Amino acid sequence: MFDQYYRILGLKPGASGEDIKNAYRLLAKKFHPDVCELDNAHDLFIEISEAYEILVNRKVIDDLRASSDDTAEQRYTYEYFTKQAREKAKRASQMRYENLKKEHEAFQKSGMYDVMLLLEYLFNYFLLLLSVFMMLFPLYLTVSVGFHVLYFLWIPGIFLILYIKGKGRSFFVPGPFFYNIQDLRQLMQEESGSGTEPCQYTRKKFADAYPYKLSLLKVHDIHLQFKGVLQHRAFYKRSYRKLQIPRCKRAQQVHSLASIVKVMSILSALVLLPVDSLIWKLLAGMIVGGMLAMLIHLIMGVRSKVSYLLNRVVLAKILVWIVLTVLFTDFTGFPNLITHEYFLVIVLFMLFFQDMVIDPIVKLVARKGRHLLPLLPQPEMLSSLYRKGYQPYLEIPVWATIFPLIKWLF
Repeated sequence: MFDQYYRILGLKPGASGEDIKNAYRLLAKKFHPDVCELDNAHDLFIEISEAYEILVNRKVIDDLRASSDDTAEQRYTYEYFTKQAREKAKRASQMRYENLKKEHEAFQKSGMYDVMLLLEYLFNYFLLLLSVFMMLFPLYLTVSVGFHVLYFLWIPGIFLILYIKGKGRSFFVPGPFFYNIQDLRQLMQEESGSGTEPCQYTRKKFADAYPYKLSLLKVHDIHLQFKGVLQHRAFYKRSYRKLQIPRCKRAQQVHSLASIVKVMSILSALVLLPVDSLIWKLLAGMIVGGMLAMLIHLIMGVRSKVSYLLNRVVLAKILVWIVLTVLFTDFTGFPNLITHEYFLVIVLFMLFFQDMVIDPIVKLVARKGRHLLPLLPQPEMLSSLYRKGYQPYLEIPVWATIFPLIKWLF
């Protein structure tokens, strides 16, 4: 009676419960109606779910059949479990479909769907140009300079062309965008301030522009899992709060200008500064960009949108980075600055281990719970969350350095 269900799951009769679960998971993912393009995907999914429900309850069915000598009662027991399994499978299929549908709609509305689709468009057309280059460049070299070596590029070029041909129209048009220009303009208008709330970044002005968005998190508990020297994980139980801080058009323009100035200062230092050390170029660009941005804010009378990032821990990290950079720099050829060869090791060490050293020291020096509080005044809606124990990012290696830097720039 059970052999047909084993065949549905691709198992041999008598397979273990773990094998049944693993086979069901693989087949359910493969034939779920939301991902499978077969016309009968829904029926296959129900059939797989039914087989799973029957097989995991086989012991119960066997016990009930063994306790009865009546064939009709045995058949009723079997048909009852079959019916229950089929109904449960249908409910599970419908529930998962609705959940996936809601998740997909939320994903589309978030804008990430359009971003991923745009990247897919760019990647596809890059592959198209790459295939054309691989086919034509060897010919160009042969005609122009008589160089006949690069014809091996035709091999990957042909594979790319076959891949593009196999994709057909979907390669050139992966799909429609969820938002169009009018939708984006309407969203910007809807999210812009109504002009009734006071701007949190200027005085005596009302919020009539796009609000500044940020999210804070609060860590409630940390669970560590160790399975060996190189097998350990940390699980953070945390809650998030998203904020939209009202601001006026003037504040939005100043904030955008400050971000542009900081990025341009860093790029200019990397290109124009006559220093061999890349670290000093970055450091100089960040210092100049930060000072120019601060000057812009002071002249325009607008509070910085990222001042909440500056706390005692971040300040300590900045000072440590500057001190280490100075200590491991050769000034003999000034104004040309050269960092020592092994300074890269110091940089990697700082990225991965600075939080283990700096954070505990700052916590000891600062009053309890104040090491992550911003040093500069903040809007009340932001300050109240900080007082409740919220923070802008997780204090984990690398991320605790990269995140504030990205937020400071943009």
